[in-house]
Amino acid sequence: MKIVITGGTGFLGRHLSSHLKALGHEIVLIQRSDLREGANRISKLIKSSEVIINLAGSPVIKRWNRSNRREMQESRLNTTSRMVESSLGLLEADRPSLFISASAIGIYDSKSVHTETSVDFENNFLAELCKQWEEGLNPIRQSGLRLCVVRIGIVLGKEGGMLKKVLPLFRFGLGGRIGSGQQGLSFIHRLDFCRAIQHLIENAACEGIFNLTAPECSSNAEFTKVLAQICHRPALFTVPKLALQVLYGQAAVALTDGQCVLPKHLLHTGFCFKFPNLKMALQDLVPK
Repeated sequence: MKIVITGGTGFLGRHLSSHLKALGHEIVLIQRSDLREGANRISKLIKSSEVIINLAGSPVIKRWNRSNRREMQESRLNTTSRMVESSLGLLEADRPSLFISASAIGIYDSKSVHTETSVDFENNFLAELCKQWEEGLNPIRQSGLRLCVVRIGIVLGKEGGMLKKVLPLFRFGLGGRIGSGQQGLSFIHRLDFCRAIQHLIENAACEGIFNLTAPECSSNAEFTKVLAQICHRPALFTVPKLALQVLYGQAAVALTDGQCVLPKHLLHTGFCFKFPNLKMALQDLVPK
């Protein structure tokens, strides 16, 4: 199967590409240079592919000043628009049969427990960006092409993301919770992320919105406790909310607030997690 991936050189994209290659699929990566050349270039690359996986998006943990906001918007909205335009611009016989596009659980508010049917959305820049990101897929919905929108939680892997950043601190006994630590932490092991995408590809009945999070919602305090235990180190420190606000401005909410999100739709389609809880995930990922 020919599978096209945007964002394939990032933390998630690298793991997903390797996972799908190991299954025997042909992987085509869309580079930034390809996107700059426009729809004609992309159309040539995606012609006769079966699946498009759109993961492109610059990091959100940085100050949301005008320049960074524009970069976050362009990397998501413009890329999605070009991939949608290029896919639908092909002759019907050459179009992919499945379009998988990333979003994030940051669309949800931090007050409720969320499944895919939740409409309790947050009111900040990140949530609005997610809404616009998903709205950019409307032409795919209207075309009748199978569409899966994956709202991704915190992906745990020692090679990147949150765990890579905090693990050295915990190993030196400098780990600690963020603020009260009671904010939700909806995670997914990197392998379960890859397996979930594989599940969506292989099951033609899978369509719509899918929360890509483990079936047990955790908290920042629990993450701190479990990781400290696995590292055999104390975790006595607290990162004050004010310090993060000084450092990141409005973007601090991505660290100080959190969502409790459950993958009801994914479980309903028969997906089985290898790492359903935080302890299992961290024990697998943290070298002994």
